[in-house]
Amino acid sequence: MSNHRIVAAIDFGTHGTGYAWAFASERDREPRQRGIHFFDEWAGQPSSYIKNRTALLLGPDGVPVEWGHQARRRFHTDSRTGVFEYVDQFKMDLLEDPDSGVPGTSVARRADLSSYLVTSYLRLFFEFAVRDIVARSAVTEHEILWCLTVPAIWRDRERQIMRQCAEQAGIPGDRLLLAVEPEVAALYCRHDVGLPGTDTAGDRFMVVDAGGGTVDITAYEVTEHGLIEIGYTSGGGHGSTYLDQDFIGQAMVRRLGRGALDAAYEKDRGSFADLLDAWERAKLGFDPTAGHDLVVSLNNRLYRNLDTDAREKLARAQNGIDDEIILDPVEAIGLFDRTVEPILDLVDEQLTRIGGAGVGRVLLVGGFAQSRHLQNQLRQRIGSRSTLVIPSKPAWAVLIGAVHYALAPSTAIAGRRSRFTYGVATAMPFEDGRDPEQYRTRGYAEDVWCDNRFDIFVRAGEIIGSGHEVRRTYRPLHDGQITIDFRIFTAVDAEPRYVSDSGCGKVGDMTVDATGSLALPTADRVAEVTMTFGGTEIAVRARDLESDRDVRVTLDFVTDHSTAPDPVGALPTSRKMLKRSANG
Repeated sequence: MSNHRIVAAIDFGTHGTGYAWAFASERDREPRQRGIHFFDEWAGQPSSYIKNRTALLLGPDGVPVEWGHQARRRFHTDSRTGVFEYVDQFKMDLLEDPDSGVPGTSVARRADLSSYLVTSYLRLFFEFAVRDIVARSAVTEHEILWCLTVPAIWRDRERQIMRQCAEQAGIPGDRLLLAVEPEVAALYCRHDVGLPGTDTAGDRFMVVDAGGGTVDITAYEVTEHGLIEIGYTSGGGHGSTYLDQDFIGQAMVRRLGRGALDAAYEKDRGSFADLLDAWERAKLGFDPTAGHDLVVSLNNRLYRNLDTDAREKLARAQNGIDDEIILDPVEAIGLFDRTVEPILDLVDEQLTRIGGAGVGRVLLVGGFAQSRHLQNQLRQRIGSRSTLVIPSKPAWAVLIGAVHYALAPSTAIAGRRSRFTYGVATAMPFEDGRDPEQYRTRGYAEDVWCDNRFDIFVRAGEIIGSGHEVRRTYRPLHDGQITIDFRIFTAVDAEPRYVSDSGCGKVGDMTVDATGSLALPTADRVAEVTMTFGGTEIAVRARDLESDRDVRVTLDFVTDHSTAPDPVGALPTSRKMLKRSANG
């Protein structure tokens, strides 16, 4: 990754996606003086903005015919033909967390379809970004290092899927970094905006990244080596997209009825896209302290598709008004708080877990950070415990921060707190009177072992330095094994003994090629496995100790092997660990 002249970041969001870039030489400049370039002249956009829509228009064969704002515009024109399908909000489907199927909003999709949509969009977006960057910088596309953002709450599975989608979209895997959204937002606040309380050793601050699909929360302390994560990553599906679903599924259904709403949607789906655009403008400006109603205009196309009964029902609910949706402050607050309250609770929980030292600032970033109601409620909930700060252009924080991260990925974040205990299932010497009999097994020499032991690599809550390596040596459990197969587990507790303990779960598989040592006695077939933690992705390598050669190893967090038989086990030998401190 060292032979690059440009670093380029892609903030792939639920609602919008943008890119920004800088010459690699900018890393040597004072961060606030770095020249960062971006694009804000998207075809079909209603106004100049740093992000395009994360949306596709699919033809009858399922192949994208338009993307971004152009997809939305063409769908507006052609939706009544029934030929095209407009899809958006597909990023969150990678979480396998089905939504309610509310008319006008995204619906739960199969995992393979979600990956197809993400890949298709990224391919079109990447090709556009490459052409623009090459034209404006006079470098070749092979001289660009790419950085793609992911939510902090995404597990190893979603991160690996995201990488796979990006590589299938044409982004070179050997020139691709993944960056965690609240981390790079913190860098934006430090380096681009220069907020007080984020740049001096000892400063402690929390980041609340409220986007379209997710809310990510964690906290950091500034050290001379970089940022150390002192918080405990939390969050969930509390982004503004879920407020959109409640507007349709709650407020609109109450006024029109589900049947009338479904019928209008089937007649003209494009009219619902216009409705959600009007809602987007209204929700960000809603301030209940002003005492005004929240008013959303009904576009003519949607109004014409409502039958007489639906219009009369709407008028009865709104004192005779049938061409607008009017929410009084009490109803609007109730609607907002279904999304806002969980965010406030997460901030409370984070402050409690951080403890007595607390944080001096709470930084609210992301597209939903522009909501006045969210700002007001969060400020009240924090009270005297900290100071809420909304940086300028909070929706830009992740994108611009990701460029800063890509300029110095190994030093930007000095330490990350592990959310889970990570390890593998292995066999260890059986302890009579302690280990359960059902786990008793015999190895190649007929010695007695305890299966399903949790071989710990890193512990939950531990602050892991960047590039932290953990080494283990293993040998096959049985004669003739051509691979050494491992089940990777996580646990919420720091000291699990068995992979079957409460709070443990299988998250992946690792396979080490052992064919090169088949001619050796089993006792001499030793493989050294090195796993690297402390980054945005877990990395692994392996070598055969007898030949001192690297061997092929695969790490799979995606494939569901829950119904497959247990893989052939492995025996640990010595447990060598090479650790780096949180300060690098």
